[in-house]
Amino acid sequence: MNLQAITVTNLIGVTILFVLLISSYLVRQRKQLSDRVFSAMIGITIAACLGETVAFWVDGKTFTGATAITSVTNTVLYAMNISLSFMWCVYVDLRLYKQKSRLKKYYTRLAIPSVLLILALIPNLKWGYLFTIDENNVYHRQPLGYIYFFSVFLYLGLSVAVRYRYYKGSQKARFFPIWMFITPIIIGSTTQLLFYGISLVWCSIAIALAGTYMSLQNELSYIDPLTQLYNRNYLDHILSDISCRGAQVGGIMIDIDFFKSINDMYGHSTGDKALINAAEIIRSAKPSKSVAVRFAGDEFIIISEADSEFDLLNIEKSIRNQLSKFNSEDRSDYQLSFSIGKSLFSGTDTIDKFLNEMDDNMYTEKRKKHCRSTA
Repeated sequence: MNLQAITVTNLIGVTILFVLLISSYLVRQRKQLSDRVFSAMIGITIAACLGETVAFWVDGKTFTGATAITSVTNTVLYAMNISLSFMWCVYVDLRLYKQKSRLKKYYTRLAIPSVLLILALIPNLKWGYLFTIDENNVYHRQPLGYIYFFSVFLYLGLSVAVRYRYYKGSQKARFFPIWMFITPIIIGSTTQLLFYGISLVWCSIAIALAGTYMSLQNELSYIDPLTQLYNRNYLDHILSDISCRGAQVGGIMIDIDFFKSINDMYGHSTGDKALINAAEIIRSAKPSKSVAVRFAGDEFIIISEADSEFDLLNIEKSIRNQLSKFNSEDRSDYQLSFSIGKSLFSGTDTIDKFLNEMDDNMYTEKRKKHCRSTA
């Protein structure tokens, strides 16, 4: 094996990860659990790159303590391998579903195999059923050791299944670039599995983490940080796509009535809470195959598959039902009211006409409400 090449490869991985760690710290706007998991994955990979380099340099050396160093570093590397693959599954779930409750519901059980595999490394130090260190301090992988590689692939496969289920039958933007992470790891792991003496796994993970992070920056440009709905940039993107395809869709514009009064009476922090509440109402009311957007300050738009005005009326009815439910629960100092405008895009009209028709219909309702309030 070429120790210089192994060292350079792993140091490149460490350099990539340090740059990524600094960049993610500077750019990150929300200290969410998924952010901490991602940072932990970076930390583990840095440690693994350094640990693997030490393991290769000590392998075959016979100085005092060399056997202990080889045994411990390889044991820790096995543990890091399985831990990282499990953490990737957790990260995928957190990024997509954003629900900590799912971790307790699903991942406490899914963690059992990884915990058992890590615990199995301890007696291996004595009996050597996963790997052995011979009298010349040379590492030898045993057939049972391949279980750890296969377990990694199983966890990666699980993350693909989680992503598939999340996006299945929905119009959610596919920001999460799961293959950007998995592909380099599959290539690196398979190569290192087949050819001992080649060090590619941890450097490939470093590349995978960097690629994943860069791809996910699209989310920052398309997601409204307050409401977590899509923003105007994403609306422009999907409307351009709809126009190019000549697709038939429906649009619903929603405006919060008397929003300025909420701000003036209760303050801007309460106004922000009202926007978040409105977004939650819209998110729970919209069809699964639709996109909800924060269009402007207190205006929202839903773009949905719709063949007729009747489809849009059903969506409006669902919105008003969710709105009534929110107001009846008396969860806040204010009551929310929406003015709604609808429009169908036939595929031959212009996008401007589509948006203007929604806007005009919404303001027709809004003017009536303001007239009644001042009467």
